Amino acid sequence: MSSLSSEPPSSEVLLRSGHTSYEFVRWLGPARHGELVLARRHYSERFGGYIVIKRPLPAGDDEARQRLLDEARLTSQLRHPSILSALHMRGSDDAPHLVLEHVPGFRLAALLEASARARHPFSEAFALYVASEVADALSHAHGLSDEHGRQLGVVHRDVTPHNILVSEHGEVKLMDFGAAWSRLSGRVGSEGDALQGSLAYAAPEHVQHTALDGRADQFSLGIVLLQLLTGRHLFEGAERFESRQRNPRTPPASTTQLCARELAWRIRTFSVAELEAATRSVPAALLPLLQRALAPDRLERFDTCAQFARALRHQLVALGEPFGRHEALAELATLRYVSLRVAAGEAPDDAVRERLLPEPGPRSAPRVLASRRSARLRGAPRRR
Repeated sequence: MSSLSSEPPSSEVLLRSGHTSYEFVRWLGPARHGELVLARRHYSERFGGYIVIKRPLPAGDDEARQRLLDEARLTSQLRHPSILSALHMRGSDDAPHLVLEHVPGFRLAALLEASARARHPFSEAFALYVASEVADALSHAHGLSDEHGRQLGVVHRDVTPHNILVSEHGEVKLMDFGAAWSRLSGRVGSEGDALQGSLAYAAPEHVQHTALDGRADQFSLGIVLLQLLTGRHLFEGAERFESRQRNPRTPPASTTQLCARELAWRIRTFSVAELEAATRSVPAALLPLLQRALAPDRLERFDTCAQFARALRHQLVALGEPFGRHEALAELATLRYVSLRVAAGEAPDDAVRERLLPEPGPRSAPRVLASRRSARLRGAPRRR
């Protein structure tokens, strides 16, 4: 990933607030209820670093703008190292701009795609590390209270690889609370027939339009963990539907609706037998944990994401080797190296073998070797 200049040239000013201006750098893509742009911040005439702005689409409706305001009110109250921070809300109610911290890194969706293309699976340790960090973040959000001590009952409703970031420093960040449900006063209601959030990662109770709690997010995170461990989605083909839904150039409405109805039916009727079949290739030590998180009946899941996080970290410790930011970066470096070699026509096994040759430095080679050993080669993930 290219680095950004510390003294960039001037560009289009997106908005001003007092002596602070925000200048356009590049478009980052669509987001729920709006779009994301990278901007540089200036204090008077001094460069103040890079930030990300989430703003309504030019043709967006009043409800989308109101939902963006609701997201800002909710996200501004979340303070957790594994949640992307909201810094300010700028602009008017007609054109709100949510200012977010800029964390250089890669969306987990892109990393999963790279893993599939290179036929290079993630290690168990990496999967457990990412999932435990997100589970911790969700636990914080689920326990959020307002200024009067009233539980807000937050449910993210959009826990997907697209909304999980792995930074260039090995941090894990949960993003985009645009689809979140809460008891925040004055928020736009979302209790109608339209499903808020990602259908491909929705829990059965979400598709059934019953009252939700944090266990719905736990189910979604369980699907993400399954993908990290096996390269496969819980519902075959659902990740392709998810990718098409996020593409601005969507297929015809009739095709989308047909796929959505079929996927919703599969989720509603999801059974224990289907769960057992989908998790056959999961390492035996992790099978009880993952099957509990993905139980069709939420009463059979962990009571909270805090419990889920503790169980994930217990298994991470049981692997016998430390794993944190440094090890995550070493694993991503290996994935990037193998991806480039495979793209150049080399066989994945040959690329991995060359990457694992001893490297200079007392720590780098053992860490990468340890990461690779813990992968325990489960077989190549399918190409998407």
